[in-house]
Amino acid sequence: MIDFQTKIMADRGRNEAFYQALKQVIIPRKTVVADLGSGTGFLSFLASKLGAKECYLYEKSSDLIKLSQKIAKQNNIKNSHFFNAYSAEMRSPIRADVVISETLGNSAYEEHIIEIMNDAKRFLKPGGIILPQRLRYFVAPVIAERIAKNINPWDTIGFSLNFDAMKDVSLNNLYVKTLKPNELLDNGETAKQWDKIDFTQKNNSLRQGSARWKMNRPATIFGVAIWWECDVLPKISISTSPLEAPTHWEQIFLPALSPLSLQKNDTLNVSLYSNTGYRVGIDFRWEIKTKNARQKMDLKKGWIT
Repeated sequence: MIDFQTKIMADRGRNEAFYQALKQVIIPRKTVVADLGSGTGFLSFLASKLGAKECYLYEKSSDLIKLSQKIAKQNNIKNSHFFNAYSAEMRSPIRADVVISETLGNSAYEEHIIEIMNDAKRFLKPGGIILPQRLRYFVAPVIAERIAKNINPWDTIGFSLNFDAMKDVSLNNLYVKTLKPNELLDNGETAKQWDKIDFTQKNNSLRQGSARWKMNRPATIFGVAIWWECDVLPKISISTSPLEAPTHWEQIFLPALSPLSLQKNDTLNVSLYSNTGYRVGIDFRWEIKTKNARQKMDLKKGWIT
């Protein structure tokens, strides 16, 4: 947990984006802020320093709540109110002028930001502002064998042992990786948008999208990478793209079951499915299709409990 919080707080780009957004929306001595999934309390403490009237912090971790209370005391912040609970558990919450939630994961949705932001409207005064506001999700084919080898050692274990069962689990999993532009088809410049969300509206937890490429040269595809761009406010964005400055977030690698060799003018089709509803947990599937092959991967097949 401390390693995770350290990575977040060391991300200057993330911190600056949320600071600039809060600076735009807070009216000193008037704005009330609700922070859903508040963690260390950093965003609420920024809001307080910018003049927020009151800040209400909701965090499920009792250890983080205790730490954020200590941080508030150390910084002489006296207008913060702490609730050790999921925001979704709150009944008749105090309404705020600004509701903020930085619950974005490497694969965007796995920390339940869709569900949290749907519920966030209960915390919002009429005419209030939700942060972040929009998200765009991208996909690109991976042409680097390095990534595939890294997650699939099972054919080279040796000792006359067959590990195909473990190989199947590995290839039905998603991986947090840092990819370089030259490890992507066309250096990532032909990445396609497969999903987009407006957090100011109610959104379905089930997300589906697809993308298509016509090859301009021969290439071997080892899987696909996905990443996102998020508008905290218009003109204030965070990107996890491998083509942009690095953040504490990385890209997600979705492997193919076996490498796919394509020739010039061949077509590559990718379909993606995500469901992060509270009753579902995390359900992620992807399909990679060419004229000669169709590979279907399912995260449920990659779970080991």
